[in-house]
Amino acid sequence: MNPRRRLRYTLAAAFALLVTALGTASWLFVDNAGRYIGADYTAFASNLVRGQHETSLLRYQTETLLAHPRPEHREQLLSTLAVIRSREHTTRHGLEQRELDPDAYGPVVAEFDDVNARLPRLESLVDRAVDHPEVHEELDMLAMEVEDTLAFIYSQLHQINHAAAAEQRRMTRWLSIAVVTLGVLVLAIIGVLLWTIDKVVGQKTALERLTVTDSLTGLPNRRAMVQRMEQTLSLAQRNGRPVSLALIDADHFKTINDQDGHPVGDAVLRALAQHLGQQVRQTDLLARIGGEEFGLLMPETDEHGAHELCERLRDSVESLPLPVIRSGPTLTVSIGVATGHPDRGINFNTLYLKADQALYAAKHAGRNRVVSQP
Repeated sequence: MNPRRRLRYTLAAAFALLVTALGTASWLFVDNAGRYIGADYTAFASNLVRGQHETSLLRYQTETLLAHPRPEHREQLLSTLAVIRSREHTTRHGLEQRELDPDAYGPVVAEFDDVNARLPRLESLVDRAVDHPEVHEELDMLAMEVEDTLAFIYSQLHQINHAAAAEQRRMTRWLSIAVVTLGVLVLAIIGVLLWTIDKVVGQKTALERLTVTDSLTGLPNRRAMVQRMEQTLSLAQRNGRPVSLALIDADHFKTINDQDGHPVGDAVLRALAQHLGQQVRQTDLLARIGGEEFGLLMPETDEHGAHELCERLRDSVESLPLPVIRSGPTLTVSIGVATGHPDRGINFNTLYLKADQALYAAKHAGRNRVVSQP
């Protein structure tokens, strides 16, 4: 897998992970926010329902005590009054936890103060009701007033709690939309950044490729060959294997450019480059050195192997179909080959100089031939 594709897979995986993480976080926020509001509303509403039940119980137990003034009925009513007093504290605490608007529930809660002011008198009357029938009428009137006040309080608080819950749900819904929208925007920004990174890396890779690629033929250029040669020579020093370099030059190419024009000459070079590239081995490196000259780097190849390969190349070029040219019916090449051995000490400059000398000898000997330098 090439580095560019590996980078794309890495960026895609990172983006998918971000989408999953942000989506999960958004879903958890929306879900938990809704559950919190629902649980808060339900808990306070349950407290109000119990308060309403205790208010109804106050009326029932008062009527029972007045009808049958017995000690057990008195104790039951006193117990209910104690629960009513405790419920008032619980309700106030619940209002504080709900963080409702004090202006909305303030006047209603103020009624609790009125109830608290009457409860001591009501408890006193209940305590005396068994042995003093004369207090029954006052007890009945006072219990009814407390009951009416409590019924009003819990009814109003129910409405306030319901309205507050609806408003909180509405705010949570908008907040959830804002969170999801923000998440989408963040993902979009991250996506653009990742896309930009991919493009920048792609452009960097393209620029690097341009610096080592010949624009006319698409072959590696001289710079690429020098880099590869350094790596090959370093490897040859370690494994003790020979390295061969061939310089391939198109014969009479200047005549083609002069008589047929540079566009035809460029077409000939492209055809020659494509043909040579198909003939060499996968381990070899074919590069355009400049003009009509090509270089062929042959790792782990001795003099005999390099000469034999270059002879096949020279012979195959003669049968290469080319664009119509007036300079001659066929194209030929001259090839100079040089071989370096690790035990003799090799470097690029020495090997290139020997190959160039061999190429000059091939040209001087009549062209269309291979000359090797040991």
